[in-house]
Amino acid sequence: MSAFKNSVVVVDIRPDSDVKTAHIDGATAISAEKLASMQEKFPSKKTAPVVIVAADDKAALEAFTTVRGWGYKNASILQGGVKGWQKAGFATIAGPAATDIVYVPKPIPGAMSAEDFKTILAQKADNTIIVDVRTEEEAETGTIAGAMNIPTDEIAERVGEIPKDKSIITYCSTGIRAEMAYIALKEKGYNAKFLNAKTDFADGKYTISEN
Repeated sequence: MSAFKNSVVVVDIRPDSDVKTAHIDGATAISAEKLASMQEKFPSKKTAPVVIVAADDKAALEAFTTVRGWGYKNASILQGGVKGWQKAGFATIAGPAATDIVYVPKPIPGAMSAEDFKTILAQKADNTIIVDVRTEEEAETGTIAGAMNIPTDEIAERVGEIPKDKSIITYCSTGIRAEMAYIALKEKGYNAKFLNAKTDFADGKYTISEN
């Protein structure tokens, strides 16, 4: 069963042979060459989270630009691709991937709203740890005061740095990588949740808004 249970649209644009060797369960295979003509396959709800899985950065960026151009503001790229996913401790499956997108917007286990997250930040609770799972480069542009920065693809190898006797809340820029980190932490027995919202950092300030 897909880790995202159709709540995230995972689009694998790699060559068919690579997809058959290993892909994320629940991913939809749409080749990079055909993506531009496949807009009708995507959800009508433009707030749907879309994750691009590619073989290289150039292909990923081109696909990301196309999907964002269609109005999917929550589109993102899976950093490190399938290899990065596996390195982070997540499973993949072999064989053909689906060719039709199935998107079911619904409450997501572990998800925390922007409003609830802001309330917790205001409380400054000692029993809560905030983990910024964006890349180090992203975190350098601004982060939430007191947050730990452990990128999603490093969670598995650095999990020992996160106190297990605390409540953990992960966040990223859209909620997608935060959910991936949440899944990894839950599998390790942590009391974790993730911010299912968009965060933006600029000029030493940040904004948090619902997806």
